[in-house]
Amino acid sequence: MYLHKLYILFLISFAFFSCKQKRSITNADTYNQYLQAGYIQKDVKAIKTEIEFWSKRLATDTGSYINKMELATYYLKLFKLNGNIENMITGDSLLKSSSAKVNNTIPEILYSLAQTSIGQHQFNNAALYTAQAVKAKGDAYTTTLLQFDASMELGNYKEAYNALKKITDAGSFDYLIRKVKWEDHNGNLNKAIETMEIAFEKVKNKKTSLYCWALSNLGDMYGHAGRLTDAYNAYIAVLRKEPTNLYCLKGIARIAWLHDNNPAEARRILNFILSQTNMPDLKLMLAEINSSEGNNKTALELSKSFVNVVSSSSYGAMYNKYLIEIYNEDLKQPVKALELAQHEICNRATPETYDLLAWSYFMNGNIEKAYATTRDFVHNKTSEPGAMMHTAFIYAASGNKKDAKKLLADCKESSFELGPEATKKIDNAIAEL
Repeated sequence: MYLHKLYILFLISFAFFSCKQKRSITNADTYNQYLQAGYIQKDVKAIKTEIEFWSKRLATDTGSYINKMELATYYLKLFKLNGNIENMITGDSLLKSSSAKVNNTIPEILYSLAQTSIGQHQFNNAALYTAQAVKAKGDAYTTTLLQFDASMELGNYKEAYNALKKITDAGSFDYLIRKVKWEDHNGNLNKAIETMEIAFEKVKNKKTSLYCWALSNLGDMYGHAGRLTDAYNAYIAVLRKEPTNLYCLKGIARIAWLHDNNPAEARRILNFILSQTNMPDLKLMLAEINSSEGNNKTALELSKSFVNVVSSSSYGAMYNKYLIEIYNEDLKQPVKALELAQHEICNRATPETYDLLAWSYFMNGNIEKAYATTRDFVHNKTSEPGAMMHTAFIYAASGNKKDAKKLLADCKESSFELGPEATKKIDNAIAEL
């Protein structure tokens, strides 16, 4: 009887101990097969074959805008796979040449130019190409969607909302994914997720590319909401259909690092991705991992390597957000960060870019200007965790401890998104307040 009681106590203790442990979400057995170069190499080879074909066609008919359009499409696909920025620039250049050949009168080319401009963070150009598509009598439904996209990126939220209201087919996939962005912008993450789930249902039995795009985005949103198992399952489901989706592998690496406390596995995944493609921001994630392990020298080297790559004129403003953060935090060059933040405001004046400006003022010691900027343009205008954290620190330094405490408490709910270093700073700030 005594042994039986001991056994029961053992089971209870074991169950309690197990509950206290954080169970791993990732399982290498489910994704190891996608950590193979063959998938990427096969797709790259197929795309390069198409590029060769259309290049020959263009060489025999240099005036054909159709050949240029097709060639541009494959260069942009190649960029998506190998991350070589020169492929995006070549694709964009071919689209511009193709459109110029027909005096910017073919809406379909202008649609592509608008979308490519957004990818390059040339948001004013995206708005310009959309306006030209309207002038060229482009499809009203498509141009309205693009007007919404450009307006959101530029921070013209009234115009974006008006464009959204013009869309009559409120049940379409195109409408729903923009409704998702609108809800997320307004801080309604749960509503955004519900809408994205409806959007995914619309395409899950259609084109593979749409299925993967929708589900990978849904996975990211689950991650933001702390639903990491759902995020992981979404990433795995995408990889089953699209083994070359390196973005989903990156998401899995983040879960392995931040939830499963397995930085070695995260590093293994990230190093594989870097062996296949040039995604500069992966170096920043590797830098974060090293920093969290106390490898500050390696972390700094990775940050500097990122800066060296993306400071090239080829990247334009694509990585300005990260550059501003690195100049402020890692490289201790706040003056340079402030100059870039002021430039970024001209590129797009959103609450998030105003946050970068406010934080740059703060890091330069101008607390008064930082407070005024974040009070007028950031606070209660974005739910982006990084911006909320900066606002809290600025408010605390300015004596507004009440709002600072509330913001810091809200930031704690986004620990996965912010990462361990930021979470540690938040905890310290809460303790000091």
